[in-house]
Amino acid sequence: MVGETLENCIICGDLFKSKDGTICPKCLDVKESPYKIVKDYIFFHRGSSIWEVAQATGVEPKLILKYMKDGRITPVD
Repeated sequence: MVGETLENCIICGDLFKSKDGTICPKCLDVKESPYKIVKDYIFFHRGSSIWEVAQATGVEPKLILKYMKDGRITPVD
């Protein structure tokens, strides 16, 4: 079993305990926030276009397309 090590966050530089990451929990929450917003919006508004999602959430269409390309969001027919 691998124990925790002390790492410096690659984003903010803060020291944190890590098992396998290079981003501290605080920065990870900020980084993942747009994804959570988009995911929640799509859950309640199935069939919305990328442009509708972007306008409603304030998340750039380019980032929404990246989520789709990465397989994190699946388009609905």
